[in-house]
Amino acid sequence: MTILVSGATGFIGSVITRHLLDAGHAVRAMSRSIAQALPKSLDNEIGRRALAEGRLTFVQADVTRPDGLPGAVRGVEAVIQAVQFTGAPIEDPRRGLTYAAVDRDGTLNLLNALASVYGAPTAEPSSTRFPAGSPRFIYVSGITVSAEATEPWNRAKWQAEEAIRGSGLDWTLVRCCWAYGPRDTALNRILGYSDYLPFVPIFGRGDDLLTPVFIEDVGHLFTLIVGDAGRSGDKTFRLGGPDEVTLAAFIKLALETRGRRRPVLHIPKALGKLQGALMQYLPGRPLTPDAVDFLTQAGAVTEADRDHLTKHFPGFETTPLRVGLATYMPGTR
Repeated sequence: MTILVSGATGFIGSVITRHLLDAGHAVRAMSRSIAQALPKSLDNEIGRRALAEGRLTFVQADVTRPDGLPGAVRGVEAVIQAVQFTGAPIEDPRRGLTYAAVDRDGTLNLLNALASVYGAPTAEPSSTRFPAGSPRFIYVSGITVSAEATEPWNRAKWQAEEAIRGSGLDWTLVRCCWAYGPRDTALNRILGYSDYLPFVPIFGRGDDLLTPVFIEDVGHLFTLIVGDAGRSGDKTFRLGGPDEVTLAAFIKLALETRGRRRPVLHIPKALGKLQGALMQYLPGRPLTPDAVDFLTQAGAVTEADRDHLTKHFPGFETTPLRVGLATYMPGTR
């Protein structure tokens, strides 16, 4: 099976790509720059072997630029939309780096490209009928996404989900909790403060519950979904890890696993948003008020969510937090 992965060199997309290749699939890795994508995709033996076998190919395209997308989606059996804009969750409207432009409009652009290549227009001008055998559409969404949520990231991803559900394609949505791993910029940025500070700062009380999921489990699940079209089509899964922790406990465990002892300093959320209101005008846009909201939101799966997953994928288990962290934290080597 040939799968187009949009965002194939990003944190989540690159791991999904590696797992798909390891399972024997062919991957068309979509990136805005092949020159940058090639070395990132070849930093492991699986990618190098797949390239030599012809199962890993590259296409230069951007979800925010519709003209290049029909060629990218032509000849594939599935599309995985895993793209994430540079700097997320800090939006930069002047550069077009927003959830609305990338998550919502980027997804709509991919769906329109699929309609132009595979679809058959119906009597209704705004409708498309896809014939049997058209590509599946699999989307990396967020655990906090819902119809009622009003935050920019949740609203954009909900609108993307709605477009996917109404597209006429066979679809699967994965609402993912905080995914952590070696290239997780969010956790590693927070832990990086311990390199030069006697404490680690976080916004808010840090008492909201999370179920962080190891990035390798994300890659594994997407491989199972791709290989199980008959049972996972037109379904939404909520993916999180097995451990329910607060943000403060998550940071403390990661520090401990890294071999460091630092107290967690709680910065009041209101103060953080005030800082963001000022810092959003600095070069590089290091912080915004919305980013503070993003970093302090809760996001956890329930036992019912886990049961829903194991019902469809018997034997699928997520990695305990301490075990996942220990696979790549330098203090454990």
